[in-house]
Amino acid sequence: MRTLVVATEYPWPVNSGSRLRLATTLEALRACGPVDLFSVVAKSRVDFNPASRELGLERVERITIDDRPPGVADYVRALRLAWAPFELPLRNRPVVQRALRDFTSDADASQGQGGRYQLVWYFQVRAWVLAGGPSIPSAPSVVDIDDLEDQKILARAALPRHDGSAGGRLRRRAGLVWTTADARRWQRLHRRIAGRVAATVVCSELDASRSGLPGVRVIPNGYPNPQKPVGRDGVSSPPVVVFQGTLRYPPNADAARFLVEEIGPRLRALVPGVQIRLVGVTPPALAVLAAPPAVTLVGQVPDMSAELGVADLVVIPLRYASGTRVKILEAFAHRIPVVSTAIGAEGLDVHAGQHLLVADDPDGIARACARLLEDDPLRQRIVDEAQALYRARYQSTHVQEEVATLAREVAGA
Repeated sequence: MRTLVVATEYPWPVNSGSRLRLATTLEALRACGPVDLFSVVAKSRVDFNPASRELGLERVERITIDDRPPGVADYVRALRLAWAPFELPLRNRPVVQRALRDFTSDADASQGQGGRYQLVWYFQVRAWVLAGGPSIPSAPSVVDIDDLEDQKILARAALPRHDGSAGGRLRRRAGLVWTTADARRWQRLHRRIAGRVAATVVCSELDASRSGLPGVRVIPNGYPNPQKPVGRDGVSSPPVVVFQGTLRYPPNADAARFLVEEIGPRLRALVPGVQIRLVGVTPPALAVLAAPPAVTLVGQVPDMSAELGVADLVVIPLRYASGTRVKILEAFAHRIPVVSTAIGAEGLDVHAGQHLLVADDPDGIARACARLLEDDPLRQRIVDEAQALYRARYQSTHVQEEVATLAREVAGA
């Protein structure tokens, strides 16, 4: 079985949840036969390593597209299509389609009839849209939706706003009209895709229910089994709290501000001297959060193991999101206790008080963090239960088996 993967992500280095999901998918598909990867990324991104030779992909191509914010012409283009979300970079479709045609033509020329694909796997909705829908007419396709963008949009719109002026209320009402319309467009797009492909995939039963799509398949996120977990039994002095993730991603950026500005002062009142480390690509707008040693902006690291090795606690203060958080599974695998908001933990088969502690307001999150930094028996029980859940359900090998099963089913049909 020969597979073409079209992705709006590039998996190397594997330093984010989306990159890990793509890398896991590629490894699973590679076990089924030859795999070609066609990756579409923003021009402004430079955080790439050479393709992994160990994976043994047949061909890899990465092209860049214009990632400027949408202009008037872009919104007009989207308005002409009832299914097109406003933020989709539709102006890039001709470029992507042309490059993809060249890529697949080269595969045919180099492989002969054997270059034909038996399966096309689209990683994320944008890949399917930019490729122009079914780009290989003779091959059945799968779209890994991954995150439900409409759920993120609606959750973000529901966040409390502090501007109570007449102008602020007017802007909020106008914003709600716009975001609601955009969320509906994402929902129409998901239905459009489901009607044109062999299978759609999301990463949790919760998202499957929310999507409303017929026959949607659930393939969870996973994390590779570490040879030796880096979590420690004791708590360092001063204690260290880590939040990891790409901070240019809006839900993570909001969570970082929430952690530093609202949770941090309350936590330091309970646990004096506690240090917060924000690990991941950091845009200039968040530089104001740095206040060493209380708050350190670590930036992107080549390997999270060193940062996890100094972490006494991982906190996930997300206030809006969709999908599931690989950073939680990472902490579970390394035996580091976790405090999360309910939204941060949703979609995973976790139970508050058993696998992690859950709270949503700044005071509650600070108290939960303090408990796990001061109560050693609680820490031990939490990490034992969390690691057991990870090993039973969320190891990458389990996820790869589910990807391979779906791929063979679709290609065989």
